[in-house]
Amino acid sequence: MTNSTIAAGQAWHTPRSMARAGGLHGIGVYVLLAGAFLPIADFFIVNVALPTIATSLQATPAALELVVSVYGVAYAAMLVLGGRLGDRFGRHSLFLVGLSGFILASLACGLAPTIDLLIAARLVQGAMAAMLVPQVLATFQATLEGERKTRAIALYGATSGIAAVVGQLAGGLLVSANLFGTSWRPIFLINIPLGVMVFFASRAVVPANRSPHPAGIDVAGTILFAATLTLCWCR
Repeated sequence: MTNSTIAAGQAWHTPRSMARAGGLHGIGVYVLLAGAFLPIADFFIVNVALPTIATSLQATPAALELVVSVYGVAYAAMLVLGGRLGDRFGRHSLFLVGLSGFILASLACGLAPTIDLLIAARLVQGAMAAMLVPQVLATFQATLEGERKTRAIALYGATSGIAAVVGQLAGGLLVSANLFGTSWRPIFLINIPLGVMVFFASRAVVPANRSPHPAGIDVAGTILFAATLTLCWCR
């Protein structure tokens, strides 16, 4: 075996070269898991900060409930649509779109001067999370096989559980720390540097892929499902 052949073989196993060839390196798996971690943790991190948000923004109990629920409703309502958009337009592209939107919505949440603007930003944040998260499992299914796929899916399940715990712990620590007098705002602003790191890492190590036979995009069904979820929540 020549030196050039060995070098070529080693290059194939680098995360960037595997991504360019359509494969997913182990590092790419963890980058995608980090992307899924942020929206899940964000759902739980808010719960700890609600009393402080109520004092800071003079929010009513009903408004505080909206801060939590609009995120969950938007996420659930848009999840299927996010998956189908990824199948049609490219999973990595939708991952980046969802992550970018999630980062910007987190910034809006962290800077929100009123409870109404915080609720609106949380709605957008949930919708962007629904664009991001489905691409993770879909990419695992499309690019991994056998034991590697099984391990990646198991890690995804573990990530969801860890995110729930870490979200609550981090929320308590950040609120208690009151960094630079910013009170509850770092629970959202922390998503910005973490999200930016995931964004640029994914561009290097996550391959572009899409479904060869994407399902149709059911806009009417999505709207009806969202309305049903909203009515169920309002009851």
